[in-house]
This record gives sequence, C-alpha cells and structure tokens, in this order.
Amino acid sequence: MDLNLSPSEEAFRQEVRDWLRRNLPPEWTVDALEKLEQRDAVACARKWQERLGAAGWLGLAWPKQFGGRGATLMEQAIYIMEAIAARAPMPADKIGLQLVGPALCEIGTQEQKNRFLGKILRGQMLWCQGFSEPNAGSDLASVQTRAVLEGDEWVINGQKIWSSDAPWADWCTLLARTNPEAPKHKGLTMLAVPMNSPGITVRPIRQINRREEFAEIFFDNVRVPRDTLIGELGTGWSVTMRMLTYERGLYTLVEIPRFEKAWRQEVEYAKTHRRNGRLLIDDPVVRERLAQAYANIQMMRLTNLRYISRYLRGVAPGEESSLMKLHWAATDQGLYDLGMALGGPAALAMLGAPRAICSGQWNADYFYSRACTIYGGTQDIHRNLVAERIYGLPR
Repeated sequence: MDLNLSPSEEAFRQEVRDWLRRNLPPEWTVDALEKLEQRDAVACARKWQERLGAAGWLGLAWPKQFGGRGATLMEQAIYIMEAIAARAPMPADKIGLQLVGPALCEIGTQEQKNRFLGKILRGQMLWCQGFSEPNAGSDLASVQTRAVLEGDEWVINGQKIWSSDAPWADWCTLLARTNPEAPKHKGLTMLAVPMNSPGITVRPIRQINRREEFAEIFFDNVRVPRDTLIGELGTGWSVTMRMLTYERGLYTLVEIPRFEKAWRQEVEYAKTHRRNGRLLIDDPVVRERLAQAYANIQMMRLTNLRYISRYLRGVAPGEESSLMKLHWAATDQGLYDLGMALGGPAALAMLGAPRAICSGQWNADYFYSRACTIYGGTQDIHRNLVAERIYGLPR
C-alpha cells in the first residue's frame, strides 16, 4: 500500500497551504473563535465560509456541472487536513455542504439545484437537520411531524429535537409524515423549509458543555410550497439514509486532527505532571492507554484512506460508514476519558475557569463526547447495520 501523495496531489496540497496562509486572518482561527460567545463565533465562521465560497474552496468534490471543482475525494481530504492544520474553522454550513448539497446533486429537481446549490457553494446559506423527535430518535421512521397538502401548499405541524445548527440556520431539511396510512418507512417525505416561515419556533438546547448548537423546533401550521420536496413524494426514508451515509463516512476526517491535537496535549501533560510522587508518563497503565488512543486515531486515518481509495474506483458510499461511526465514537470517548483521568480533579474546571486544563477544552470535549454514541445513529443501530448488511447475519 502506497500512502504517499501523488505529484499532482502534493501540488494541490501546496496550493491549499498557500491560499490559507494568505487569506486566514488570526481573528478567524479556531483558537480565536473558541474564546467568543457561540453566536459570535458562528457569525465569524459564516464570513470565513463566504470567503471560501468566493475562492471556490467549497464543494470541492461536487461535479463541475453543479458548480463544484470536480476534485477527487483525496483532494477534498487533503483540503480538510490542511485547513485544520492551519487552525482554520470548518465552514458553518456543514449540513448544507456535506448532506443537503450532495443529495440535491443526486435527486434534486433542476429548479432546486438552481435555487440552492449555488448559494451553498458561495457560503450564502446555512442548513439545519429536522430529523429526530422526542419519540422518534433511534427509531427515526416513527416520526409524527405531519405535512398535509392543501392546494399548492404543505401545512406542517409537529416538533423536532436535537436539530443540529437550528439556532442560526436559514433552511431546514425536514423529514415529515405525508401519508399516515402507509407503513411507517413508506409514508415519509423530505421537505426544504425556510426557518423564517411563520409558525416556526426555535428553542436552543443548552448542553452540559455550555454550548447550544442543537435546538427544538416547533411547527405550528407552517406553510411551504408543494414543490419544496427533496426527492419524490414518499421517498423521505431513502433520502434520509442517503444523507446519513455522507454524515457517517468521510466526515470522520474532520475529527482526526482534533483527536491528534488532544492526544499530543495528553502526552505532554503526562510528561510534566506528577501523581503520588512520580510523573504520570512513568505509570505503565498511562502509557498503555496513550498507546491505545494513538492506535485508534491512526486506524481512523488509515480506514478513511481505504474508503477514499474505494470511492475513487467508483464504489458508492454504503454501509461501511457504520463501521466508521462505531470506531469514531469509541475513539472520541476513550480519548477524553483518558484526558479526564490524567487531569483528575483539575479536569473538572470548565471553559473559562482560571485553572482549567487546556482552557477547559478537554472538559468541554469530554462532555460533548457523551453524545457521540447517540447522534448520527446509536451504537446499537450501527451494530445491527454492520451485522445484517455487511456480514449478512440474520435480524
């Protein structure tokens, strides 16, 4: 296996580095945004996203006929890794770029492609997810939010919860029940809903790490045009699964540099802090856990490269994304479990506390990692998918 970049890929990496060096201001780096209130940080990330869009760095792997660069997935991966190494924030519109846009390229109408794809690629809109409900999380096909056709409009009533980026989104990709008489997987349809529609109420959910990127969304007789379907009527389940495949797969590349940074911080902390009279790094249990964390991160990186190689040969993303999500979640939680164990009582200091370890980022990421085994499908759901669809085991 040759893990070296080709000459053209190496040239592309240098192009990315040069552009980032010239265009990323210090006040927009991840380190600077972490010190801001969340809404202010999102506002800066949107300005950075617009700069990326104007220069053609959004939707790198989208086909050229839809406004993308037609870059390879390897080039997209190179951009992601170089951007994170430069401490550049990810574009604010993760859902639009990684889920909605690719889905519209595949199944959107020409009018939807004309209406949405250009703005997504120019960084001029931000999408949120309207999937889960209070009684339909892991069993997503049980959603009860209704969309009833009245003339030329859909009338929407119901509630969504844990909707990513909803507090500041412009549009929502909404999974709604359009045929209550059909079997639950068959009666669903995906709609594109503007978040400024009358009748929408957004209530941010304050999490244990003090952030509010999730929210509840309430729909009270919200009216949208009948042509706002994403996909065809009654195909909401397949559209949702397609979107989640994008979310669970190569998106894990975004997480690897964050994990690597935290691992290096843990090693340095273990080398410089003592417990019971000796350095933490001299404890064989600590060394073993650091080694395991490093191995898990490298397995994520190599597995991503393997999948990229498959996709470059024309294989469409599929159930293997569930394997990545399982490993991603275990790596995430294991890494920050270790960080909290190393820090001991000092690790309890949260963001902004004077003596917090790494400014409280270990603590915040530890709490956020608790959700990793839930969002994007629970671990048990993914184990079932792997067992049944990859290994062919019985239900």
